[in-house]
Amino acid sequence: MLSFAIVESFVKIALLLGGLMTGAAYLVLLERRMAAWIQDRRGPNRVGMPLSLINSRWADLRLFGLGQPLADGLKFIFKEEFTPGHVDRKLFVLAPIIILTTALTVFAVIPFGSVIPFGSASAETFTSVMPGSSGSENLLDARQIELVVAPGVDVGMIFVFALSSVAVYGVILGGWASNNKYSFLGGLRSSAQLIAYELPLGLGLLGVVLAAGSLNLETIIGEQALNGWYVVTQPLGFFVFLVAAFAESARLPFDLPECEQELIGGYHTEYSGIKLLLFLVAEFLHMVTMAFLIVILFFGGWHLPFEITGFHVAKSGELVPSLIDGWGSESVVLAWLQAAVRVLVLMAKVLAVVVFFMLVRWSWPRFRFDQLMALAWKVMLPLGMINFVVVAVIEELRDPGLFGVRIDSWLPIPLAWLVGVTAWVSVSHLVSRIADNRPHRSLSPDAVDSAI
Repeated sequence: MLSFAIVESFVKIALLLGGLMTGAAYLVLLERRMAAWIQDRRGPNRVGMPLSLINSRWADLRLFGLGQPLADGLKFIFKEEFTPGHVDRKLFVLAPIIILTTALTVFAVIPFGSVIPFGSASAETFTSVMPGSSGSENLLDARQIELVVAPGVDVGMIFVFALSSVAVYGVILGGWASNNKYSFLGGLRSSAQLIAYELPLGLGLLGVVLAAGSLNLETIIGEQALNGWYVVTQPLGFFVFLVAAFAESARLPFDLPECEQELIGGYHTEYSGIKLLLFLVAEFLHMVTMAFLIVILFFGGWHLPFEITGFHVAKSGELVPSLIDGWGSESVVLAWLQAAVRVLVLMAKVLAVVVFFMLVRWSWPRFRFDQLMALAWKVMLPLGMINFVVVAVIEELRDPGLFGVRIDSWLPIPLAWLVGVTAWVSVSHLVSRIADNRPHRSLSPDAVDSAI
């Protein structure tokens, strides 16, 4: 049993690393194609698979440019490893390693599905287990595979936030060790931005934790399957978490640490070759991490709230293939099919959120740094506190009841949306007031001529 667990862990880690690296590479291609579509051009579509030995019209197979990520990766790998002489070499090399390591380690607690059987175990035994539950003795006797590298982590969200905070040190080290004023300013901007937006991010999460009663990500998915998605019951918390997620992943309109127009390349100005590749991959993985968290915390993870052809949603929130019930409830194939559907549903939701991130990047202009910080401290932080208080009051009124008063289960939804819309109007008013708070001085034509 111990050897099986060791092999299972190594296989999970290998599949996770391979999937993340491959996915990040092709997400870059997707973003480049999306940018080309928005800018009304073709984008990268030429790199394919040349078959020079075959003399036919298909000898140069383009494959819609699907070979572009491989070409980009080889270009970075075979570039000259140049380290400027004025840098602190140890910290200069350590910075990208810290950032990539934290970006990869976060995925150890992110679930991609629930339990699936391995071997001759009963499918009924596995499908009867709710996400986040302790299981049964039969599960211990039969071999099981949980679609998460580190299963049973009850403080999964704390683990994610802790590693996200460690990533700030890599950014600071990269800016400091480069001994470059642009890199140093980029590191300072990034540290200030990440620290400022971690508070709204945490407040947006606290509402979900209060409603679910757990920090375990699988338990949060199970609670949404039973009681509805939190994007419906906590719209204000979702808005705060979404904006903070954009800032934490340093995506436009929050990419102030590395904006090319002001800081050349930000904290990785002096980096090139494979070290620069580590930075770029880590940035994309941070975006994917935020997409996973948004889906798991607010969109029910792998749960679907409606019926689709051949499937129905049981009370446990699991997808049950009703068309193949004739195969027998003891069939292992049934459990594996359920697991495959859950994974596909989760990945489809994550891809939709990632596409939304990309659309925002190529549609919105960049904030000024003073606007960025004002948005965090003056707008997002108060909204996060309002959401936390509203959720706490609703949960107290729901059960066991405050002063003997209890509200029905449907009342929190309109109350949450009322608070959310009111806060949204207030935010719009505040943002319009802080949009440009710098002092201006009007120049007369004579003053302009003298200045020229």
